[in-house]
Amino acid sequence: MRPSLLSRLRGLFTLSAVFLLIEFFDETHYAIAGAALPAIQTDLHLNYAQVGLLLGLPHILGSAVEWIIMLLGDTRLRKALVVGGGLAIAAAVMTTSASTSFYLLLGAAIVSFPASGAFVTLAQATLIDLYPQREEQMMARWTLSGSVGNLVGPLILAGIFAMGLSWRWGYALLGVAALLLAALTARSPFPAQGSPAGAPHPTWQAELGSLWRGTLQAASNLELLRWMFLLEVADLLMDVFNSYTPLYFTNVVGLDYAQASLVLGGMMLAGLLTDALAIPLLERFPRRTLIRVTAAAAVVLFAGFLLAPWLPLKIGLAMLVKLTTLGWYAIMKGETYAAVPGKSGTLNAINSVSSLISGAIPWVLGLAAERLGLHTAMWLLIAGPICLLLWVPKAVRKS
Repeated sequence: MRPSLLSRLRGLFTLSAVFLLIEFFDETHYAIAGAALPAIQTDLHLNYAQVGLLLGLPHILGSAVEWIIMLLGDTRLRKALVVGGGLAIAAAVMTTSASTSFYLLLGAAIVSFPASGAFVTLAQATLIDLYPQREEQMMARWTLSGSVGNLVGPLILAGIFAMGLSWRWGYALLGVAALLLAALTARSPFPAQGSPAGAPHPTWQAELGSLWRGTLQAASNLELLRWMFLLEVADLLMDVFNSYTPLYFTNVVGLDYAQASLVLGGMMLAGLLTDALAIPLLERFPRRTLIRVTAAAAVVLFAGFLLAPWLPLKIGLAMLVKLTTLGWYAIMKGETYAAVPGKSGTLNAINSVSSLISGAIPWVLGLAAERLGLHTAMWLLIAGPICLLLWVPKAVRKS
């Protein structure tokens, strides 16, 4: 009997490769969403306050649910949660593609946040569980896979715009990709969760009791809380900067949608190069020193980006800012996993609760842009690298 397409695909990829494809999809989704935002704003007549709400409220509401998903991810339900999250993401992006109002768009975004937690974050957690003692190195590979998606996303959308098509086509393509990945994940074997290999599963009462005790223990881990905070503030010059860059180049600088998408694509190319460099650098240089040095450079370059009077210089500095975030996510996320080994779902549950605060940042930035102008509001992002300079410890944890 001739093997099915899914069977042949499964034979090509290890479980780790499937997880890296999920991250590639997630960042492609994120990049298309950012590049499409100016066109969505025009098409649906959104103001900056609504844009900020669209970027921030799903994060806040999703975090209120996601922590439960993450805790259950440390049980035998992990695979079902990952597959279900993929199907929910597919439904959300298809709904976005068909949205005709702000509220339908917001509803799809609210669904997509916890769905992404189940699909992407639990895939990441399982990948890290497969490679103990190599958390930063595996996170570097994860980040590199995402950076490829970050580069591909704006280029896909720029091509769609160049053909005279709507931003909605980008979301339709994402929906098809999410369905394929969910199907491929469903056919892949997962490592056992919730009990040692070969041991019988404990009762649900015992399993949930163990989860609760582990959560309380992790929540009191000051080292873990430090790195969670630093990871959230570092995001100001990573995801938040990426989200507002297309709007900045269209509404402040004056580029059209396709040009702004290409600028974002150039920034993502810089990010891809950075993440590729991070893999060998993490093997050779002190990781925390690397963050402190690049954060100092980020402060100077981001200020230069906002002050630069010429478009080529502004674009070049935006790309250099991306270069300064070298290894930030990989190092800090790796540090969080290392702080509570073997409890990846619990770690991400706590992180989801902390995200209730960080989710308000894009919303606050949107409100500031509505009142003060987007150019002035962008200065708030410089707080990210300043916090890294102040609070990343100098001592290096030995591998």
